[in-house]
Amino acid sequence: MAVQDSIWRKLPTGLSLWHAGAERFAMKLRARLTNLGIEISLGGDDDEPRLLEPSKDADQENPRRNYVYAHLDTAGQFFYIGKGTGRRAWSTERHVLWHRYVAKHLKGLYNVRILQDNLSEEEAEQLESDWIAQCSESLVNWINMGRATDSDALERHNKLRDANRRLIKQAKDIEKVELRQAVDMYIQAIEAAKDYAPCNFEKGLVGMLIDEEAAEFGLNGEIEALDRLTLCLIKLGRWSEAAERTTSYFASYKRDLNFCAAERIAKRIAKATERAKGQRSSPAG
Repeated sequence: MAVQDSIWRKLPTGLSLWHAGAERFAMKLRARLTNLGIEISLGGDDDEPRLLEPSKDADQENPRRNYVYAHLDTAGQFFYIGKGTGRRAWSTERHVLWHRYVAKHLKGLYNVRILQDNLSEEEAEQLESDWIAQCSESLVNWINMGRATDSDALERHNKLRDANRRLIKQAKDIEKVELRQAVDMYIQAIEAAKDYAPCNFEKGLVGMLIDEEAAEFGLNGEIEALDRLTLCLIKLGRWSEAAERTTSYFASYKRDLNFCAAERIAKRIAKATERAKGQRSSPAG
């Protein structure tokens, strides 16, 4: 440090003054991830970001113009941040994880707090993003850029899923010339889904709720592969195998029963089964 100071003392007066000013007004570059993207700001040593506080004059009954609000549990912990107008803060049109948390963990009991009202649309969007960034770890908000995730698990999930979906696409092309080969590829794709379907790369509260959903309602697989597989098997006259593989698939991926494709597959197999029974019962000509 003594050597450095001696060097600066030998510099012309203007440069020495610049160095003194630079030390006095040194700025820190700060970055944080919000729902609006990466936010970069400059500040001094004492210019630390201040914690947001609810506005004391926000109208809690009839909020004015655009506003930002929070849902709190009975202990006062924020679990959801949003923005809106009118009665949006009291609406129950929410993401499925919000409903699970409120019903299963809060027994339906929560409070609404208007954090700030009388805002422009742009001001409300920015303030909502700031509040979500501040409270991200305790929130069930599905859109929350500050939420912790297992990046390695996410990368592995996407890599396996994308490769498997490429296989399904290749099988669809092969159907036109070789049904049996396409059948083998669809079976391979359904088996491969087991390597990534159970993966939950979300952490914290949202990760816990996703695990609860999976335990109660099951997983999603690759229903497109089953859809094409049953179609190919029936064309090959292997309708009983189509029925067996469908039963096995939905035992593993119950959540796919909610898709329209599940109903289409069921009707296809029922029709093929009836047709096969009719052929067996017909008298020999």
